[in-house]
Amino acid sequence: MKLSIQGIGAVTPLDDFPDPLFKDLADEPKEGKEKAGLYKVKDTSGVFDFVSKKKLRRVDHFSRLGLLAAGRAIEDTDPKIFSKQNMGVIVATGFGALETTFGFLDSYIEKGDRLASPTHFSNSVHNAAAAHISICYGIQGPNLTVSQFDLSFICALMTAQLWLYERKADAVLVGACDAFCDVLGYCINEFYKEKKCKTYGFAESAVFFIVTRGDQKSRYGYINDISIGSPDNFDMLHDKESLMIFSPSAVEPCCQDFSRFVQKNDRVVLINQLSSPTDCGTTLFKAMDFGMNMLYLKQDMDGCYARFKFVKQ
Repeated sequence: MKLSIQGIGAVTPLDDFPDPLFKDLADEPKEGKEKAGLYKVKDTSGVFDFVSKKKLRRVDHFSRLGLLAAGRAIEDTDPKIFSKQNMGVIVATGFGALETTFGFLDSYIEKGDRLASPTHFSNSVHNAAAAHISICYGIQGPNLTVSQFDLSFICALMTAQLWLYERKADAVLVGACDAFCDVLGYCINEFYKEKKCKTYGFAESAVFFIVTRGDQKSRYGYINDISIGSPDNFDMLHDKESLMIFSPSAVEPCCQDFSRFVQKNDRVVLINQLSSPTDCGTTLFKAMDFGMNMLYLKQDMDGCYARFKFVKQ
């Protein structure tokens, strides 16, 4: 069953997207980080357009990213299409709230288990962003967080597809969210310095889509052919009508067979995506923005792949 895209919302630190949704500019490059391309969203104050400051007093950066992108997606969607009572929420994340997690660990080390920060702890769990989104926007349907690293976003799409098929929800707010922190930046630098890789980076982002069943007319296009498997027959993966985008794992390079397949097909774009494991959501948003059909393939660290196809209207 295909998914019909009814609304979109995004937050990113990169300023090269020709769309008003991407208002946020990157921080000034810090010393030693310019070549690495490590970017963090400078300002999430736009979330106050959707949620009061009082409600967000104890909400961390990771959850604010998700709330801002989700709020933009809800605002972008015709409210007649869905009811919040029958709407589900699925958040995909590879790393979760790393900065808050390390903040909790620091408080535990410095103050012991009795005085460790309860606020940091409650926000450090992976499903904090999804919980905040449902609470702040009054969404009453099923709520889930998917964390399967490279395959997180595509697994989230498959789950949204299942919920709609089984009529557990009439619409699903599904998206991806990953945030940068200094510890992650250090690990990325050291990891790829050891591999002698000169082009790599990490750009935190949050991208959300409101999807309904495919028999409903879409405002933006459709997602179908969502699957996870093993690429035994590479020729079967090629689609002559779509631009094929292949993204290797954020940790492991693509296998040699797949590399040869990519090199011999002129409609294949290889993204050296040494960045967020949930980059698929941002890539889908760009494909929608440029109005192109896209077949997206994502490889995980174990050599499996996931795929989905975006078809414009």
